[in-house]
Amino acid sequence: MIRLLALVLSLLILSPAYAKDKEKQATISPWVYKKLQKAEQLIAKKSYSQAEQKLKAILPDTKAKSYEKAIVLRSLSSVYALNNQYKKATKLLTQALALDALPKKQEQQAILNLGQLYMAMEQYAKAIKVLEPWLATNSTGNAKVNVLIANAYAQLKRYRKALPYIKKAIANTKKPAESWYQLNLALYYELENYTSAAKILKKLLTIYPDKKEYWSQLASTYQQLKQYKQAVSIKHLAFKKGFIHSEKELLELVNLFLYVDHPFKAATLLNKLIATKKVKSTSKNWETLAHSWTIAKEYEQAIKALEKASSLNNKGSLYQRLGQIYVEKEQWGKAIQSFNKALNKGNLKNTGTTYMLLGMSYFEQKNKKQAKRSFLKAAKYSKSKKSARQWLEYIRESNKPL
Repeated sequence: MIRLLALVLSLLILSPAYAKDKEKQATISPWVYKKLQKAEQLIAKKSYSQAEQKLKAILPDTKAKSYEKAIVLRSLSSVYALNNQYKKATKLLTQALALDALPKKQEQQAILNLGQLYMAMEQYAKAIKVLEPWLATNSTGNAKVNVLIANAYAQLKRYRKALPYIKKAIANTKKPAESWYQLNLALYYELENYTSAAKILKKLLTIYPDKKEYWSQLASTYQQLKQYKQAVSIKHLAFKKGFIHSEKELLELVNLFLYVDHPFKAATLLNKLIATKKVKSTSKNWETLAHSWTIAKEYEQAIKALEKASSLNNKGSLYQRLGQIYVEKEQWGKAIQSFNKALNKGNLKNTGTTYMLLGMSYFEQKNKKQAKRSFLKAAKYSKSKKSARQWLEYIRESNKPL
């Protein structure tokens, strides 16, 4: 709203134009002209109260429906507008226009000012009612007016109506203001037109490559479009440029690499982030690192990460997973150690399964006694009961003499 008010006040300038006009008699007496000049000098000095008094003193001496009266009313309106008294300014400018004494050029300027005043007062529907007809009859220098109308429709949540105006303003301006692109972008977001939003963001990045928020927004927009490879590419570029610092954002980048099936990049990045303390050395982060190395089939690295994660966690589930990796690698001794640690820590979702894997590991080490104990414990759990009994029967049969 501050930018809007600045625009309104910048356009609410006094334009004397006291010369004669071909369409309407636009003459002013030397006496009134001199008084107006003094009022304008006071306005230039921001002495608004004194300027107001000067202009009010002139009004009674001007003829009804005269050009002089219209000019004084318009000037007084400007004083009120510059002093943030928009309601009074609007009333006086409406009176000036109602006299139908202003030449066409000055009348059009006054109508434009009236629309701007409605914007400043947040009376957006009235602003549109005034500004749209003005725009239809003024073909040049109307980019800012297009922006005003777009803003008005946006404030009224009529986003589709706002869009053509802001697009036209941008298209017809050599160097559009950043705020214009931002409004255009906001409208596309409201309309869920993420493809067009991405185009605007790419344009903004060419103009403002050092603005972190546009990198972040573009990555998020690609994610909305389910274009995850483009999203991770943008996020990674932003990271390289030094725009991503928070642990949350860094871990989002790691997870995005995993999502697009780049586990090695995810693991390499996360390993570096933990080593440089850019993310915390927590069990969860080490677990993510282990998961990344596992998918990348870097099992030795995965084991180291999982061992670290397990040491920082009170739950046995991570040691269980570590044991499973050792089973896959047929490292039975390490598997037994991991499963025992898992059972000692507890809080397992599938305790029966852990006893089953422990029993199998003991069996592979030809320790049938410990294997039998593990399978007997596994048989106490419903999900592993059947498999455990089969293993126990197999051990029993294998112990019978031939």
